[in-house]
Amino acid sequence: MVSAAPTRWRALTFARRLGRLARQPRDVPLLLRMGCFLWTAPVRLGRSDLPAFLARLGAARRPRAHDVGAGVARIARLRQALLRLPTLRGSNTCYVRALTLYRFLDPGDRQLRIHFGVEPGADPEDRLAGHAWITVDDEVIEPPDPLLQGRVHEIYCYPQGA
Repeated sequence: MVSAAPTRWRALTFARRLGRLARQPRDVPLLLRMGCFLWTAPVRLGRSDLPAFLARLGAARRPRAHDVGAGVARIARLRQALLRLPTLRGSNTCYVRALTLYRFLDPGDRQLRIHFGVEPGADPEDRLAGHAWITVDDEVIEPPDPLLQGRVHEIYCYPQGA
């Protein structure tokens, strides 16, 4: 006879973790939408060109936030929990973090933009390192360290213009 205790303990552990993660009832549907986005975004981007993909993300409905800082904190908390899952762990890059913020952050009446740049290597033979970040009214949100150090050259921004 197999005991039901291990299944019950797993369910209880899952419920406790979800309870610590979901600080408000609306966090659960947002967590599910983010998980779906993180899982499907690479395939959807591969089937589209970047401007069209970003246009769809920019037009999507975003969860309301009291302010940009609160929205960033909520998205980062839920996103990091998802990116710790074994199937998504390899997706924890500045590109994915920036795309997730671009998709889900409510900037209010402020200008939200996503930026892409390259960091040259120390030697001309080195590969370039790519980076991504977002800005809200030209305020950089979650910048990669090389950007803060002035080593990144921006190559593309969406939407274009200021």
